[in-house]
Amino acid sequence: MTDYLYHSARIRTLEGAILGREKLDRLLSAGSEEELLALLREYGVSPVTDAESGRLLREETLLGILNRAYGEIKALAPDEAVLLLWRYPYDCNNVKAAIKGFIREIDPRSMMFDFGTQKIETVIRMAEIGNFEGLAPAMAIAADEAVRAFAKTKNPQQIDLLLDRACYADMLAAARNSRVAFAERLVREKIDLTNLQIIVRILRMKSGESGRTLLREALLSGGAFSQDFLLSLFEAGEDVLWDRVYYTEYGKLSEAVAATDRSLTAVERSADNFLMEHIREAKYVSYGPEVLIAFLQAHEYEVRNLRIILAGKAAGLSAETIRERIRESYV
Repeated sequence: MTDYLYHSARIRTLEGAILGREKLDRLLSAGSEEELLALLREYGVSPVTDAESGRLLREETLLGILNRAYGEIKALAPDEAVLLLWRYPYDCNNVKAAIKGFIREIDPRSMMFDFGTQKIETVIRMAEIGNFEGLAPAMAIAADEAVRAFAKTKNPQQIDLLLDRACYADMLAAARNSRVAFAERLVREKIDLTNLQIIVRILRMKSGESGRTLLREALLSGGAFSQDFLLSLFEAGEDVLWDRVYYTEYGKLSEAVAATDRSLTAVERSADNFLMEHIREAKYVSYGPEVLIAFLQAHEYEVRNLRIILAGKAAGLSAETIRERIRESYV
């Protein structure tokens, strides 16, 4: 653990550059794209702009933030295995994109990220030859199953369902193996929060028995809630769902949702804020892997908030509407 003493101190100095509520509000109040670009540069963000028009390229800019954050962690972490699991979702996205690209005979690179444990070209090659060795164990198996499931059903949703479940299984296994309680708790909470949102989305589809079938295929394993409990929430309906959740360890989430209009956007925001409250507990840790994990999660939230602001302004939404969608930040 003392290996993290210097690295944690270094991360504490980098945390000051993370965009908190005050800086996000200033970005939200920017009256022009020129002002917005100037503020981003002032905050240490390197905007990527179109060579001809000079317009901000939103996704390229946001990916640059994550690329830098993951690069800093890779350079600092004394034990990369502790942080490897946070890169699994990018592997999951990339293998889904590579498989679908191969099936449709299109180039998937624009849908892929550089932050996974496997290089983009490696994942593309995996899909081409049908060999997914090198991915985390559950995802390697699920990728092969996904290819066979699509060949049988021609339903691309099967690719997503199989790989999403495998991704969380690999994350949880890696968190357990790391013996970092903070990491395991965050993964378990991500699983629970994702399951609750899956139930709400399927309930609002009003799809009857097909919804029940989809729910059984989509629910993730490894959280605090049993499969039977989650299915009972679905059967009870959304109003009763949140009443029952109130009497679990997610009572604060139930209260937060009750204080909103219960739109999907509000539910997602409440879930993200609930998780951030626990991520912030790393602020009270002097040194250790918790500090580095929280730094990565803080940047994920920073990018999510910037995407909300930039996309909202591009769509002409009011500042108040955008502000209601912004998540809590780490700093």
